[in-house]
Amino acid sequence: MSKFAKLLKEVKGEEAAPEGRARGKSRREDYVAMKVYVPKELHRKLKLKAVEEGREISELVEEVLRKLLL
Repeated sequence: MSKFAKLLKEVKGEEAAPEGRARGKSRREDYVAMKVYVPKELHRKLKLKAVEEGREISELVEEVLRKLLL
């Protein structure tokens, strides 16, 4: 589990699940990984927004992409 994921769990007040037990999006067949480049300041703001809302960055990005494309 990444340091950021652990921080999110702490902010949400959740206990971290033992490694290998949770089925994350990276292991789901209906999801695909993407690599994108964004300015550092935009990335910093995105991380802060995720922590403030107690969500993961991928959730925020998915939400924005759905609004843009659907």
